[in-house]
Amino acid sequence: MKSLILFRELKSKVVYLIPLLLAVLLTSCASKPQVVHCPVLPTAYIAHLDKTSFSGTTYGDVAQYAVILKRERDVCLNRIDKIREWQIEKLSK
Repeated sequence: MKSLILFRELKSKVVYLIPLLLAVLLTSCASKPQVVHCPVLPTAYIAHLDKTSFSGTTYGDVAQYAVILKRERDVCLNRIDKIREWQIEKLSK
């Protein structure tokens, strides 16, 4: 008899609790999440650059190698500048 009374009390609580919980859970999903698309860098800006190895033996070879390294550095800096310009262009749209 006690178990029947406890069951009825529990049933009455559950009958009110389930719709309340269902309403709370369903209202939390009312809006769709926003999808953010990340732009992809142009492949020309992220292509691999080979580093020229040093194979000289004289001071003249060192000077020539320094000029080559400066040219390679300028190419890298140019790419970085282009990436920054591209980024500013994408952010301004």
